[in-house]
Amino acid sequence: MTEEISFSNQVTWTEGAKGEIAFPSGHRIEFALHAEFGGIESFPSPENIFVAAANACVLTTTLARAKKYNVALRSYRSEAVGVLEWMGDGREMTRIEIKVRLNADGDTETLREMFADVADRVPVIRSMTTSVSIDFEVESE
Repeated sequence: MTEEISFSNQVTWTEGAKGEIAFPSGHRIEFALHAEFGGIESFPSPENIFVAAANACVLTTTLARAKKYNVALRSYRSEAVGVLEWMGDGREMTRIEIKVRLNADGDTETLREMFADVADRVPVIRSMTTSVSIDFEVESE
């Protein structure tokens, strides 16, 4: 496996409190300053995107680990909540709570091992100083 992988994007101010993130693939995400700070309610803010990055990375890490553990996922959904608080002289995302609900083929012990492995390996979360908790729940059909 390659020692170093680069990820890039470009951010452009579009108007008012809005901007756009552009990726080399051509995908784009419009965002805005959070409404509470004078931005726009109907757009994701950088804080929303930060929390979403952690949540999305839990999914992709789960998909990768499921292959390793020979677990067949039938469904997966997760919700994440991030808390922004005053810390010293500014605001900081102090914690993110992620609740994962999934349905999968696999015995309880294998799933438990896989979840522990996922929790230790999520690259985006490993790169954060924010406290992140992940709650996995297996749902029956």
